[in-house]
Amino acid sequence: MIKSVINICLAVFILTLFLPFQANAFDLKTYIGQPFKYFDVEDIYNQRWISTYLRGKPLIMLTAHRHQKYEVAKWAEAFRQEFGLPGTAHLLWIVNMRRCPWTVSKREVLNQWRAFNATIPVIMDWNGTIGRSLRVNYNVPNIIVLDAYGRLAMHEMHTFNFEVYSAVAARIRTLCSGVPNYVSAPFSDSAPKGKKGYSN
Repeated sequence: MIKSVINICLAVFILTLFLPFQANAFDLKTYIGQPFKYFDVEDIYNQRWISTYLRGKPLIMLTAHRHQKYEVAKWAEAFRQEFGLPGTAHLLWIVNMRRCPWTVSKREVLNQWRAFNATIPVIMDWNGTIGRSLRVNYNVPNIIVLDAYGRLAMHEMHTFNFEVYSAVAARIRTLCSGVPNYVSAPFSDSAPKGKKGYSN
């Protein structure tokens, strides 16, 4: 009997220690309409990207597991043509490196992503700052959109196809409609490629 009471008291004590951590982890998440977590990260060419400097027009961020990079590349190219080239939105490809194997060097990772030659800036999020702000399923491309004020406006998870792209892009166009000199550029397979480190 005494042993059972001790075990119950011990379980309650451990639970009271564990719950605050759970609450804090829950509070880290950002929800639609809330300001997105501040970040200051570098891309694969060592250019800094600071969240507060990107305000003034919407920010489209793409992320997924590295095995999904060809799928993410389809989203990146479509968004680049419609929103990046006209300069109506910022575009970033976020690579969450928080669980990168310790056997892989930083230089090796950077070289691999430079060789991949993505058409939008690729961010190495070594601490997982951006990923921890949301509930991300890395097995499918994530489209994360902030409005011009840095608030989370959308978080979608989709495999690329033109029908889904049209629906997602229509919502982003609404956010962009308040940007001065906004011009909609329809998606085209023949659009020219952007240069490395293209800021939009």
